[in-house]
Amino acid sequence: MKRFFIIISVFLFSMACTPEDDGMDVSLDVSPLSLVFSADDANPQEISVNASEGLEWGYSVSPTADWITIVEEADKLIVSVAENITEEPRVATVVVAADNENIPEKNVIVTQKGADTPEVYSLTVEPALLSFASEHVEAQVATVTAVGKGITWSVAVEESGQKWITVSAMEGIEGETALTVTVADNPDTKERKADIVITSDKESVSPQTVRVVQEAKVLPPSMSVTLDNGAEPDKGYAYDYKGTDGTQSKITVQAVNVEWSATVSYDSETTDWITINQYKGEEVNMITFTVAKNLSPESRTGKIIVTTETEGIGPLEIPVTQDGMPEFLSTLIEDVELGTFVNNKVIVSPNNDYRDYPYTYWDMRFWTEDISLNKFDRYVGSGEKLCIYLASTPLQADSDEMYLPDGVYDVGAYFEYGVEPEPWVISGGADYSNPTYPNGCWYQILLDDEYTDRVCLTGGTMTVSRSGDVYTLTFDFISDAGYKVTGSFEGTFDLYVQ
Repeated sequence: MKRFFIIISVFLFSMACTPEDDGMDVSLDVSPLSLVFSADDANPQEISVNASEGLEWGYSVSPTADWITIVEEADKLIVSVAENITEEPRVATVVVAADNENIPEKNVIVTQKGADTPEVYSLTVEPALLSFASEHVEAQVATVTAVGKGITWSVAVEESGQKWITVSAMEGIEGETALTVTVADNPDTKERKADIVITSDKESVSPQTVRVVQEAKVLPPSMSVTLDNGAEPDKGYAYDYKGTDGTQSKITVQAVNVEWSATVSYDSETTDWITINQYKGEEVNMITFTVAKNLSPESRTGKIIVTTETEGIGPLEIPVTQDGMPEFLSTLIEDVELGTFVNNKVIVSPNNDYRDYPYTYWDMRFWTEDISLNKFDRYVGSGEKLCIYLASTPLQADSDEMYLPDGVYDVGAYFEYGVEPEPWVISGGADYSNPTYPNGCWYQILLDDEYTDRVCLTGGTMTVSRSGDVYTLTFDFISDAGYKVTGSFEGTFDLYVQ
């Protein structure tokens, strides 16, 4: 009699001749229909299979019932079970089926009782923390203790630590196992950490974790500085007499494992013209400083000195030099014949309900053809520009005749803030920081939107004559360098009353 093992319950015997095809009665009997085993029963039990002559049959059992072993002997199935070490009973079904679809399958229920004293599973690891220095460190050992018959476990390193943590074993079984943990040198100046996770194959056992911590790389003490002017530290900073002129210069300090401080030393008799501020922190280390205007014709020098408390590191000395104030502010040292001014903007500030002065301010700007005033109130282009700031006799805002009075206006001292000027006086030029609105009377040259040469006008006259709305202005100025600046303007004023 032929027999076969069933993998699936579909038989491919459509072309075969069976006893039923010959008009014979066929049958399949199985006995018993249930088997019961104790938890530690090592004695096999039998299933008898009685099949008609020529009827082929087979058996199957669920793949998850790996605790059952079946051996076929003639018309019997010998069933054995592995020891059940848990307290829970377990059940599986052995299916016996013929190759004839008209004969129903026979199911044999196999039951195994739970253990009276079930196996206890546990998983521990000691220590739970491994701490390593930043580099050149020896391996450390964590001991995994697994309790319970048949228990297994596996190791996984957290993703953030996979590149620098190595574990000697990635799996293990019951008993004590030493895991040797090594780490690569830490190239970063920040501490790093990751977990090693040990997981059992038993669902009732919680995973265990070993935290691995490695110290940050300790860099040797050092210090360097970077100057915001791009110069090497020993070259330092050089300023004209105006110094930093309302701005700040910055020295960035790169300090590694050192404490630093900055002081100022002076090589000249004048002191206190360099003012420093120090900023120290984990992210920012810098020195900002200002250099005051030098009102003396003598140049002066000083040093910003950066020191540390660490022997062999520093001091670093950054020299600061400053020119003396020149005798004149003009950059043109020659007589100047003014060009033809075709554009102007004249602002007049007459007395009104809230202003009552014994004079009236006039702010007058003249420029040549190739210069224009853009929407940002900036002069652009290439050419010449003349700025005049003067005081006339007082005018009233409600007057129908808002004209610059005829006559001769003398260039005097710069109109200092808080000092009331006399009528018929032009404010002499003074140092300025914004070339668009210079202080007092100045002649300036622009080239491709940039201010180049300039002349500070500190003496001379401007003669004014008017015919209707048309003015004739005659300029006979003297620069602070003693040179003549002459020319004229003829035309109407582009007048703004404020």
